[in-house]
Amino acid sequence: MKSAKSKQRLNELRTPARSKQNLVGERDPVQVYCRLRPMQRDTDAPCVKIISPTTVLLSPPATAISYRNENAKTMKYTFKEVFPPETSQQDVFDKVALPIVEGLIRGKNGLLFTYGVTGSGKTFTMTGEPQNCGILPRALNIIFKTINDFQAHKYVFKPDKMNMFDIQTEAEAMLERQQELHKFKSGKKNNSNPDLAMSSSDVTKIEGINEDNQYAVFVTYVEIYNNSVFDLLEDGPPITRNLPVKIIREDAAHNMYVHGVTEVEIKSAEEAFEAFYLGLKRKRMAHTNLNAESSRSHSVFTIRLVQAPVDEMGEAVIQNKKFLNISQLSLVDLAGSERTNRTKNTGQRLREAGNINKSLMTLRTCLEALRENQVSGTNNMVPYRESKITHLFKNFFEGEGQVRMVVCANPRAEDYDETLQVMRFAEVAAEVEVAKPQVIDVAATIGLTSGRRKANRLFTTARDNLVRPEAKDLEMDLGLVYSLGPDFPSLELNSSKAAHIIKELMAHLEMRISRREALKRSKAIKDERLRSALLDLEKDAMDVKTENRALKGQLAAAERRVRALEERLTATENASLTHQRKLSEMTEYTSTLKRELQEKEMLLSQHKFDKEKQKKILEKKYNHKIAAEHEKAKEINCEKERLRNAIEEKENCLKIIAEVLNAERGDNIETYQKTNEIGAQTSGGREFTPGSTPRALPAHLLTPFSSAPHTRETRDTPASSRRGVAIANPRHRRSLSADGRGWIEHAPNKLVPMGTVMKPNIANSKIVKKLTTAKDITNPKTSKYCLISQEQDTDGELETKLYKGDVVPTCGGGAQVIFNDVEMLKQFSPNRESSHSHSHRHSSNNCARHSGKRRDTGCSPPQTPSNTSKKQRVDDD
Repeated sequence: MKSAKSKQRLNELRTPARSKQNLVGERDPVQVYCRLRPMQRDTDAPCVKIISPTTVLLSPPATAISYRNENAKTMKYTFKEVFPPETSQQDVFDKVALPIVEGLIRGKNGLLFTYGVTGSGKTFTMTGEPQNCGILPRALNIIFKTINDFQAHKYVFKPDKMNMFDIQTEAEAMLERQQELHKFKSGKKNNSNPDLAMSSSDVTKIEGINEDNQYAVFVTYVEIYNNSVFDLLEDGPPITRNLPVKIIREDAAHNMYVHGVTEVEIKSAEEAFEAFYLGLKRKRMAHTNLNAESSRSHSVFTIRLVQAPVDEMGEAVIQNKKFLNISQLSLVDLAGSERTNRTKNTGQRLREAGNINKSLMTLRTCLEALRENQVSGTNNMVPYRESKITHLFKNFFEGEGQVRMVVCANPRAEDYDETLQVMRFAEVAAEVEVAKPQVIDVAATIGLTSGRRKANRLFTTARDNLVRPEAKDLEMDLGLVYSLGPDFPSLELNSSKAAHIIKELMAHLEMRISRREALKRSKAIKDERLRSALLDLEKDAMDVKTENRALKGQLAAAERRVRALEERLTATENASLTHQRKLSEMTEYTSTLKRELQEKEMLLSQHKFDKEKQKKILEKKYNHKIAAEHEKAKEINCEKERLRNAIEEKENCLKIIAEVLNAERGDNIETYQKTNEIGAQTSGGREFTPGSTPRALPAHLLTPFSSAPHTRETRDTPASSRRGVAIANPRHRRSLSADGRGWIEHAPNKLVPMGTVMKPNIANSKIVKKLTTAKDITNPKTSKYCLISQEQDTDGELETKLYKGDVVPTCGGGAQVIFNDVEMLKQFSPNRESSHSHSHRHSSNNCARHSGKRRDTGCSPPQTPSNTSKKQRVDDD
């Protein structure tokens, strides 16, 4: 809160700072003056006539464009004052610019700009000509004439590049003066125009200046060309056009300024003319059909007056930026508006004219928006930023100083249309009101008495006079300040006629008595005043004591709160230190764990790498053995195939012999022929191939031949009815379902009813529909597992299969199932057996002839847990 108040106080002390008082206080309209240019030729017909000191009459000629549109009517325009062509430059300055210069000396801002068509006398009014100076040179002369005896030494005030100034001590300023010479005087040609300077006799001095301040003048000179800002006083050759573009910014007090512009401290009017003439050389001028030297840009010459109060001794400036008072006067020479059909501009000149007209139109739009807001009480946005000229002087139209405008008009009939637009613009500008600036006496606010600088000079002079030798005999009256009058008259009475002495004595005594009474009355009045002052002081002292007690109570409470906060802060700091210590420990522990983790990861990686390496070594070692085993297996298989083929040939031969011996004697020939035919058909349909396996011979052909003779019963008995060797199960063991150990019978939810005599029945079993837990397998009482499944064969018949296996415990605490047997229960129709017996027998024979490889792919039994030795492991989590 304190910083906000101090900032607000600082902004109020910065004149011209925008404040609420400026916005709501008294307001003055923009003062618009009109100056007519003399006619170039006597034969020219004027279109402007002065009918009063403040009014002009505008009459449209027949050649004007608006003559037909406005029905040839005349129009009156009123100004603050109208200057006829014969008005001197001094009169124009005294009535237009002198009040603004006086305001500048007293700490107020001012803006003065000239407006009009090209060739109407704007530059002449602002600058003038040799031996006939304009507003700008006269203003500089008066300013330096007024503050000449009160200027601060050079570099006491130094620009801070942020639209403010720093205050330096005399020692720092002297060092600056020694190190840096003025850039317009040191080693450079004088660029000033001596004809613009006036003699001191022609310059008046402004009265009422504050003698207790020290002053410094800074000037800047910029131009706005094609809506871009250029610094005309920047370091470089005197005549150059390659100047960098500057930008417009807002300072801490919300004042607009050109950032990075060169501010030159000026100590005399001659130095100011030198700076102005340097910028004038760089200003863009061109020749047009209407003007031989036409300004192609808006030029702004700004005079900034910095003043600061001196200290109590009246000698040095107070070293505090808050007490600075900065006022500025901006003199603007606007480029003239022009029409292309009259100037015949092309190319670059046409572009310049377009930018000039656009900026002037923006200025008019801003003034119209201000007038509309003031008349209707609205708060519509004013488009200041659309043009650099309006953006730069935004603060002036919002109550930052006095605004005055000189409208220059050419009364020729040829310029009627342009002059009409100028008059309309002046009419709009005259209706805009700006707030009056307020000036604050900084010295009074800080308790400095007026006249301290003059008193210090007088005291110094008197002290110097007392030091001189001739001042030793001077008598000084150090008696009473108050007396009752002169000494008593002579009281000697020499004769009786000396009554007049008594009268004189009486008169003298009456005078002394009256003087004494007057002194008594004065003393009584002063005593009363002193008593009142003492009472007031006593009352103030009591109030101060009461307030002091209250403040002491508040201070004690604040101290208690501070102590409590300090205790809390100490506890918080201790807790913070504890947390930090724990955090460091945890960080160190985390780092240790990370290092251990990295080491273990490295060990694991190394171990994995070793395993991979060992695996590759083993693979290389056993690949040769495996290849050799494969080769041996191939050789064994080839030998087996060869032996099978030989056995098959022998069996065929034995079959033929057996059929011949068993046939009847009478039928030997027919039986022999039939047997040969059957053998030929069989041998023709088999197509023995190398490596194929021949079908096994019937069992009765494998019996040994008997030497006993055959009887008729024996001959009549068919060969197919004879019983051969009994077919036995190679497993030659009972079904695994016959034992009485614990079984897990895993059956689906819905089994198709078989309706058979033989049905699977397992005693001492637990039936489960779905294995949801491993406890059913890992139970110690469970040693067998049976999986029941139903499926359809290729002929559409139902098959029921029972996959049986042993439940074997594992080393991890779980169990695994090893399948080792399959039982199958199948049903089919007897008709299907008779109708398909031959084809089935033929297909069986064909399957018996194929090799082992063909049997696996074509006629091998379906893949079951018994022939694949499937294993299922169930472990606990």
